[in-house]
Amino acid sequence: MKVAFVITLLGMVACSQSGKEDETNADDVKSELNDVVDVSKDYAAEKADDLNTEMKEMNESLSMKLENIRGKYDAQSDKLKTKYKRQKAEMEVLKMKLDHKIVEYNEAVQEEQAALKKDIHKLEHSLEESIDTFEKQMAEKNNEKEDD
Repeated sequence: MKVAFVITLLGMVACSQSGKEDETNADDVKSELNDVVDVSKDYAAEKADDLNTEMKEMNESLSMKLENIRGKYDAQSDKLKTKYKRQKAEMEVLKMKLDHKIVEYNEAVQEEQAALKKDIHKLEHSLEESIDTFEKQMAEKNNEKEDD
């Protein structure tokens, strides 16, 4: 929607600011609109690159956090591992869903990307919350174990 508005606006401005004293002809309009389309394509490509970079950074950050949690989980006693096994599995499932949505996002056309981006951010938020909760619970259990 924004891109269409920008294209229309740039087209009108380009046609109205022609340096010619004479009337604007079809070739002038075609040339100006081609310029507008080129600028719009560049803008859209830049925005897509920004979003792809954002998704990649978010995924790398969550992957590092999840890897850190896996290490902490592996360091737990068998009793605590059993207790947290379900939660860890749920986080792994969330991460797989997130990875799948990112692949869908990268393959989607622009209209679908907005909806997928919302899904990705929901999954990101859920995974972040799961990781934080899991980490706090393991820390609490470790503190209780040390107190014993």
